[in-house]
Amino acid sequence: MFLAVRILFVAIAISKSRQELSQEKTTTSRVKPTSAVVEFEPGVPPDWPKPTKRDSLSTSTGVPFVLNPDPVQADNTPTRASFLDWLLGLLGFGGSPGQVPEPVEPSKDCPKCTCGLTYKNKRIVGGVETLINQYPWMTALTYNNRFYCGASVINNKYLITAAHCVNGFAKERLSAVFLDHDRSNYFETQIFTRSISKIFRHRYYGSGGTYNNDIALLKLDKELPITGLLKPVCLPPTGKSFTGNKGIVIGWGATQAHGQVSSKLREVEVPIMSNIDCRRTGYGNRITDNMMCAGYSYGMKDSCQGDSGGPLHVVNGTTHMLVGIVSWGEGCAQPNYPGVYTRVNRFVSWIRSNTRDACYC
Repeated sequence: MFLAVRILFVAIAISKSRQELSQEKTTTSRVKPTSAVVEFEPGVPPDWPKPTKRDSLSTSTGVPFVLNPDPVQADNTPTRASFLDWLLGLLGFGGSPGQVPEPVEPSKDCPKCTCGLTYKNKRIVGGVETLINQYPWMTALTYNNRFYCGASVINNKYLITAAHCVNGFAKERLSAVFLDHDRSNYFETQIFTRSISKIFRHRYYGSGGTYNNDIALLKLDKELPITGLLKPVCLPPTGKSFTGNKGIVIGWGATQAHGQVSSKLREVEVPIMSNIDCRRTGYGNRITDNMMCAGYSYGMKDSCQGDSGGPLHVVNGTTHMLVGIVSWGEGCAQPNYPGVYTRVNRFVSWIRSNTRDACYC
């Protein structure tokens, strides 16, 4: 069965437990909003036009969600790297391809560690279950203890995910679950959780009524132990398009459009397209330079609902680099509609600027 991983369809009924999620059937009933909140689809501002054919955002396939807006936190003034690099990053300009950000001086207490290494040399691809803890940076995000999105560990203090996964969400209700594999089995792995202390959503997310700049950072309430079983994924180099590379997508998303999310972590291998070729698909000019597409012209292997925010990797030798973040798409595994991802190396300056207090491997 092929893994389908794509834009979040976070149909969260606030009072539902995780056990109830697996038994819940699709409904179109609406949650009555209070005067303190605004009711709209998760991750989508209420004044946006409804996208066409975007099943993962259609109210006919899930429960609309009442969101509690959470103010976006901004970073403090710079202390180490150049002011220009900090300013460009804070404003959300990842720089033109080829721009190398100033190196971030780590804390004196940073441990020696390695990013992007899996625990299995032989990968399993083709839309199947991963091995347990094969990708030790993979993180499950929960809202009121209910899974809804993916994220990746990038250092000892921060996660990276899609902006639409946290747009309008209250950080007090968010949690991150680490080293999970089978979400229905609490005793299979040494899972642990962290709360979210700050949300850094890209300030230009959604500019022009699209999923442009669909990227966010989550600061954890406690540091992560990144020298043992848990490891961060590597950030990619700037200036590379990765066109023609094989990308690996992982997540707990649905295995078919409108289907149930998977209890077990799965992976699929998809080719990365050039943006020129992607604009020749059904998406046309909706594809910006801050996005990348991956998939086959005939469909079949793709991302789907429930895995937004999760990683798209490219492997360099044995090192996994985070080149994309699951963002959006038309349906799942549809011909002429590949998966669309946030192009991470367009935002390296922004990432570095907002994680200056962290330790990178």
